[in-house]
Amino acid sequence: MTGQLTSKTSAGWPEFGSALRAWRERRELSLRGLAEKIRWDYSLIARWEQGKNRPSFEAITLLDSELGAGGELTAQALRAAMAETDRLRRGTVEAVDAKASTRDRDEDMERRRLMRDAAAVAVGGAVAPVLATLTDAWQASDPRISGASVSQEMIDDWEDAADLHARRAYVDPPAVVLAGLAADFADMAPHLSRAQPEPVQRDLAHAAARHASLIAGKWFDLGNRREARRWWGKTRTLSERSGDTLLAAWLTGREAAYRRTDLSEDLSDVLLVAQRARRLAGDRPSAPLVIALSAEAQTLAMLGHHVEAITALRRAEDVFDQLPSTPVGLDPHWMYFDRSLIYTLADDAQRATEAQSAAEELYSSGHHGTVTMALHSAALHARTDPEQGARQALRLVEELPVARRDARISATARIVLDAAPEKARALPAVRELRALTTGYRSA
Repeated sequence: MTGQLTSKTSAGWPEFGSALRAWRERRELSLRGLAEKIRWDYSLIARWEQGKNRPSFEAITLLDSELGAGGELTAQALRAAMAETDRLRRGTVEAVDAKASTRDRDEDMERRRLMRDAAAVAVGGAVAPVLATLTDAWQASDPRISGASVSQEMIDDWEDAADLHARRAYVDPPAVVLAGLAADFADMAPHLSRAQPEPVQRDLAHAAARHASLIAGKWFDLGNRREARRWWGKTRTLSERSGDTLLAAWLTGREAAYRRTDLSEDLSDVLLVAQRARRLAGDRPSAPLVIALSAEAQTLAMLGHHVEAITALRRAEDVFDQLPSTPVGLDPHWMYFDRSLIYTLADDAQRATEAQSAAEELYSSGHHGTVTMALHSAALHARTDPEQGARQALRLVEELPVARRDARISATARIVLDAAPEKARALPAVRELRALTTGYRSA
């Protein structure tokens, strides 16, 4: 994604360049000043702004973070990559399905223009067309279900992809996960809009709802609340269409778990979302019931209702113990995060520390939970030594690659501020941490 543009290249990159220049000027930075921050040559940044070169994925995430664009530059780059790769693929679609109608081809091109091959950002512009071609060829080689536009293998593949995206979301930067999700959802989109046999429509909606929920979460992590809310709305619609109440409970609980960290949200409303998830899950032991109770416990703790939060947490643990095995998509060590968070907020240092110590042996160093629980530990320290706690939190965030400093990390770091005594607000490290986490609720 660093080659020169040509007359046949999408206009998306010049549009990205215009947005980049606008954000740089808004921050009152010169080209050289921005170059010093992201450690790229200023002349190359100038070519990005002119639309003459395509920035790499690493550069895009650095720019978005350093300029505080809240995911807008990432989104613009995704659109540019998709539009450009769409141009490269136009002949491929006709080769794969020579019998397709002009209308069908136009629909395919449109959805690719909108979403497909966001993978160009993640895997590189040169590889993305090959990936897209092979995906189309694989899909075309499988027999369609009678009366449907999809095969059973395609539906199964999308379900498997949702599992993969969910696992990668714990360790990969949000923009990378979002790129893969965009490519898969774009494959499903035209089939969702067409008439399908009822069982096929339900199965399609099931896989699509799981993707939509993950897309919402990654937009939230990138700081784009508007897109997150749109995709949670899409998640609810698709969940209802799937007819799977337990799926709806699972994804509603996940929505509440994200939204509780947003300062613009009323926590009482978020609690209602978590409680709706619990009602949808019913009383029988299930992973969705665990997710719902977990989201409810976290939200109650943030509201300061610590006794109720601990009660909900213990019920979630009881339900989890009754499951025959850990379901795919449910972090098997989720309880350590919940214990760490809830007991930290309840100022129970012993139980919080026990959860954090146990998790150290289970989570990999790159796992999202490792960083968040280390931030919980910093919050415990901040109660007795706010300067040390704030510096510990700052160090943890600064050691993360820029692409992984997502909205939830910032929100979690903010609990250090809430834990520090009011008289510590003037301390340099506390002020720096406050500036870093402005706009996010403690989580």
